[in-house]
Amino acid sequence: MWGLRRIWIVGAVAAAFGGAAVGVHASSAAPTRGATSAATSNATYSCRVSRQRTINLYGSVTLPPANGKPQPGALVLITGTKTVVKDGVTTTLSQLGLGAKKNSLRVDKSSCQRVKHQIPLKPKGLPTPPTTATPNLFGHITTQCGSKARVLVRLLVTTKAGVPTHALLAVRNDDTQKRALAFYNWTPDKVTAYSASTCTRTG
Repeated sequence: MWGLRRIWIVGAVAAAFGGAAVGVHASSAAPTRGATSAATSNATYSCRVSRQRTINLYGSVTLPPANGKPQPGALVLITGTKTVVKDGVTTTLSQLGLGAKKNSLRVDKSSCQRVKHQIPLKPKGLPTPPTTATPNLFGHITTQCGSKARVLVRLLVTTKAGVPTHALLAVRNDDTQKRALAFYNWTPDKVTAYSASTCTRTG
């Protein structure tokens, strides 16, 4: 479930991170400010990756409330550079996250530095067909990819009244070859994901 400061990923998604439940939030992030009209942000970041050289991506659609609690769609990138353990629960801090909720965009600026270099916002170099999730099909897409020590992440987000309505997320290795790893096309109603042949869909 998505909160203003935290995303809790449970069930099948938790298996991707090796825990019974994994809490994810971007602790060092600055939120985008709300607006009364549509706005677009377009930025590229170079993000550190953990020693395991593995990144995880998660995209979900908005689902009906569960136990009276909303379930807004979300888009999350985790490079594994920050984890904490509290009360026996492992919490992995995301490096980038947004949801179908006002002012929800977060970027962990201690792990990801904005760069001028841009990468294509398209699934160029990735196998087809993509995987698609809707409220009636899967509901979410979780992908795990091996990577280099750093990855380039480009995120284009469209918001309306401060609420993300569409996002494009491209991820490539940050090295001389800049091999494409994943591309997500996200809306609260549909998620389309492409990933390299070396990646694994984990949920």
